[in-house]
Amino acid sequence: MIPTFSFDPTRVIIYGGGGLSKMIIETVRATGAYQIVGVIDDGLPQGSDVIGAPVLGNEDVLPDLFKNGVRMAVNSVGGIGNYKVRLAVFERLAEAGFVCPAIVHPTAYIDHSAKLEAGVLVLAQSYVSGNAVVGMGSLINNTVVVSHDNILGVCTNLSPGAKLAGDVILEDFVQVGMNVTINIGVRIGKETLIGNGATIKKDVPPATRVYAGSIWPTYTPNKNRTV
Repeated sequence: MIPTFSFDPTRVIIYGGGGLSKMIIETVRATGAYQIVGVIDDGLPQGSDVIGAPVLGNEDVLPDLFKNGVRMAVNSVGGIGNYKVRLAVFERLAEAGFVCPAIVHPTAYIDHSAKLEAGVLVLAQSYVSGNAVVGMGSLINNTVVVSHDNILGVCTNLSPGAKLAGDVILEDFVQVGMNVTINIGVRIGKETLIGNGATIKKDVPPATRVYAGSIWPTYTPNKNRTV
């Protein structure tokens, strides 16, 4: 049953009821700026509960919610390893007329000269530094550092603990694992997937898989070198 109410710009729905959704719901609550109407999920039964937020139904209820005055939505579908899942939700919400605001946890810090595009999520204790640009729908998880002059493309995903030095560019749909370190001035090509704990020292071509714990580019010792 979809609740009936007049238009209120603070009312918001959360799309997705998985593990990430719990973090997003708590982040939205912590901002104090929005009232969560409920959760939209294509797999959870209508009427169930996600940490105090009722499941309103699947995507089929979006038109009724829009008619009842809800205009804001937060995409809590992570899509790590498959950005197309998260991107598809943004497309679905846009087609239904919803706007996706940038959401920033109050313990995160965004420098005044940094820019966050629509649908960006910045979770607890992360930092976005001066003159950085974070592209539409990007997810910056907990304790991430996005340094000065970084440019993040559409639907990039930075997992907890990732650290980006200055002047780094992440092209669209780059996925960065936990505790990854990216050196200054490095460019990461579109659709690249970087595994947990990797260290990136030079540019990475598009659609590359960098494995967990590795150093890019792979270091090959010079056997002819004398110590």
